Amino acid sequence: MILAFSMFDRRPRILNLLHALHLAQPCTQTIESELLALASHAKGKRVALEIGTFQGVSAVRIVRALAHGGLLYCVDPWPETGGKPNSCWSITERHFRRSKVGNAVRIIREFSSNAQELIPADLDFAFIDGDHSRAGIETDWRIVAPRIQSGGILCLHDAITPPSEPYRVLGSTQFFSEVASKDPAFELVETVHSLAVLRKR
Repeated sequence: MILAFSMFDRRPRILNLLHALHLAQPCTQTIESELLALASHAKGKRVALEIGTFQGVSAVRIVRALAHGGLLYCVDPWPETGGKPNSCWSITERHFRRSKVGNAVRIIREFSSNAQELIPADLDFAFIDGDHSRAGIETDWRIVAPRIQSGGILCLHDAITPPSEPYRVLGSTQFFSEVASKDPAFELVETVHSLAVLRKR
């Protein structure tokens, strides 16, 4: 069973060891209902993007839903810490290998602001779950929104403040309320917990 936001989220080195030994699964802050929604909206898509891959849980769900031959671009810097490999990257790489999705993934180890030239201009699915600050989500939106083709899907994590979690007010929730939800180029398809699903008109 995939671990949700767990005791290991702030101890990735410990989780990396346990994962290597097949004693734990990767962590994610995306809950099961959101993962199911991502897979549902990614079904049959061909050119997909994820910003903020973390430990690869949502990426694997998305890849498995894509059309045969579909490709997911994963953008995340996974920076080294103290000259040591990033534990979340180690987990992600191993999770992709064990899940046998490597051929359908293109890794871009950069911040989104430095990866613009590497992101396709013909996306039919995107999931933004990177920097949740106001400046961060504005940057991701500016990069991704114009690249979504008509009829394509754009999913934003932590765009909604769930009633059960009133404390979850982030730059990303403010941006969705004030900007993304009012963009005439997109229509809101559904919300699932903190996830907002938009379709390009």
